[in-house]
Amino acid sequence: MSLNLLQRIVVAAIFGPLILFCAYLGGVPFLTILLIIAIGILYEMSQIFKATQTFPAALFTYFLAACILINAQYNFFSTAHLIVFAVALLSSAEVFRKHGSPIHNVGAGLLAILYAPLCFSTLLELRKSEPDGYFTMMIFIGVWAADTAAYFGGKYFGQKLIKTKFFERHSPNKTWEGFLSGLLACVGVTLGFGRAWLTTVSFLHLFMIGILLGVLSAIGDLIESMFKRESGLKDSSHLIPGHGGFFDRFDSLCIASPAVFLYVKYAL
Repeated sequence: MSLNLLQRIVVAAIFGPLILFCAYLGGVPFLTILLIIAIGILYEMSQIFKATQTFPAALFTYFLAACILINAQYNFFSTAHLIVFAVALLSSAEVFRKHGSPIHNVGAGLLAILYAPLCFSTLLELRKSEPDGYFTMMIFIGVWAADTAAYFGGKYFGQKLIKTKFFERHSPNKTWEGFLSGLLACVGVTLGFGRAWLTTVSFLHLFMIGILLGVLSAIGDLIESMFKRESGLKDSSHLIPGHGGFFDRFDSLCIASPAVFLYVKYAL
């Protein structure tokens, strides 16, 4: 077993249950863990932006990210009003700054605060709407199953059945075998978890949630690869041993969680 794989397993074995336990508890513990992840992603996005000569106002983006997540938990203000405030604050800040293009800086700052913090706010909304957090935990478990199965499926079966690469323009190492392995694992885990803990939810709804998680997990991973490819960076950072950075580890969650939140809210 390689050192990198051993690190991945050890880190996942420690922090995976911790995140799920915080999701089960909800409230401040879950808000805290999401704040840590979101700030980590924002830091790594700033490094990606910097490599493309774009410099959003870092302190303001961290502040706004925290405001969005805290507000999602406690509902002090309308989210739309917070976004209006963010546009005004980031635009005003550029009047006093001299780094890079003001238009690019404001755009990158808005992308940073909307991409992870606003998407993660749907996890907080979902957790508040259910008594035990099972839907919320299922999102994490489904995404992790998809990521893990895609990694091993691509490593051991990549291009043995399908010669065409999976979105080679953005990520030349990803394969259809990896994507399909991740999708199948995600659907299987979602169905199994749902039948055990969400017994009132129909098979069809669980199946659709599994499909959403599996497909959008892959898209979230591709989006991060697209960003890194443009910046020339291989990893967003090395803050998490064996996993790269926060963005590398939670990129899929950014895209998958809002979709499942909307499905649960409007389809169930």
